[in-house]
Amino acid sequence: MGKFIKSNWQIILIVVVGLFLRVYKYDQLFGYNHDNDLAGWIVKDIVVDKHLRLIGQETSTQGIFIGGLFYYLQVPFYLLFKMDPVGVTLLGALLGVIYVTGIYLMVRRVFSKSVAIISALVYCLSYVFIFNDREIVPTQPVIFWSLAFFFAQAEIINGNVKRGLLISAVLFALIWHLNFALLIPAPTLLLSLWFARKKFKVSYAFVAIVVFVILSTPLIYFEFKHSFVQSRAFIASLTTDQKDIVKGYDKVVRVYRLVSKNYYSIFLPSLDFPKHEQILLLVFGVFICLFVKLKKYRKLFAVMLFWFFLYFLFFSLYSKIVSEYYLSGAQSIPVLLFSLTIAGLIESKRWKLFALITLLLLIVVNSKRFFTVSINGSGYLERKAIVAEIKRDSEERGYNCVAISYITDPGYDLGYRYIFWMYKMHVNKPSSGSPVYTIVFPLNDTLFPANRTFGALGLIYPDYSRYTKEAVRHSCSGENSNLTDPMFGFTK
Repeated sequence: MGKFIKSNWQIILIVVVGLFLRVYKYDQLFGYNHDNDLAGWIVKDIVVDKHLRLIGQETSTQGIFIGGLFYYLQVPFYLLFKMDPVGVTLLGALLGVIYVTGIYLMVRRVFSKSVAIISALVYCLSYVFIFNDREIVPTQPVIFWSLAFFFAQAEIINGNVKRGLLISAVLFALIWHLNFALLIPAPTLLLSLWFARKKFKVSYAFVAIVVFVILSTPLIYFEFKHSFVQSRAFIASLTTDQKDIVKGYDKVVRVYRLVSKNYYSIFLPSLDFPKHEQILLLVFGVFICLFVKLKKYRKLFAVMLFWFFLYFLFFSLYSKIVSEYYLSGAQSIPVLLFSLTIAGLIESKRWKLFALITLLLLIVVNSKRFFTVSINGSGYLERKAIVAEIKRDSEERGYNCVAISYITDPGYDLGYRYIFWMYKMHVNKPSSGSPVYTIVFPLNDTLFPANRTFGALGLIYPDYSRYTKEAVRHSCSGENSNLTDPMFGFTK
């Protein structure tokens, strides 16, 4: 054990730090929102309603659903915390540890120990990656998936074709459960196979296809059962106008800026210098230098370049509005380029100090950003507290049910239903005649003075004089709207 720790102390320290950063203020920094509320509803459907689901939530593309795997992963943590959603923060921390460790092991096998240490350090400390792991949504593993797929292709290029194809088969089967945008870099596999064509065997591909089909059984079954609804929706999303008003050259510029912003945020979150638009040019410059200098990795660099080109071209041409997270599958590229560069500079006497200062800057900037982050005043703790207060006040006044109204912008009225269910509350619509409690966000004491505040959330109590016991009892005699009303993104 002592020998193991001595030879691996660096990655052990990085993993421990990574775990700490992902559990620190686990409840205060749990930015609970509609996606988490929806996940809780799906877990409730599995655990309480005994409904073994094939699908999770519907995506932003109508008719396409996320697979159920990520929701099943959350079930043990809900059970461990008595169905309290805060338990999934431990899942995020656990996955973060797996990602840091996995990145180290994969990058070490492909490149070297020093490159692996730096890659793991970047993922461990990057403000963006920390909060990616804390955000318990199905797209959370996308960055790690992309590194794993790159690793699979490195295995193929290095002659381990069978292993690389098997890993790729598993990863492709996971796409439905994570994000369909991960199909974009799939053609890079053909390039890797072409590089390794002398060692390719049809039997390797056959076994990989069989593994993929077996692991994709839930998707295949769902599609057969529901008349290929997702397949048709997927094709329609690619062949019909998705209503993005930005097109042509302006769309290319937008994608360029989003990619640059994503890459910039990995290393220098919240800094104003250099401008994030300049970062992509710097990345290309580094890429060219490494391509020229590290000849033994040129095939891998070709895969990287093709990977980036596919993402950039697809979203420049795609007619849907592009968000930053759509491009997460390309965020492994700057991490690898940065790690290779810094590792190479550290080996140089002339540039070693510069490389160490760069690493120190990365540590300081990201640590400062993390430890000074503003706590979301409308997250898990505040929502739970305001629901608990509504329950307390309503029970104290003998109300068997309540109604909830919201004074907020569209979308911010979502993300409460699971918590109301957790507190076993009967919640009706404001028109039902039940006592109306009003949640205000953001606070506005001038227009909507709140009786009590919970972080950035305000609560306005009912006008008690309006409600008689008989009228309230009558309003509570119907169905619980919290349970029966449709939920955005949820399909039974």
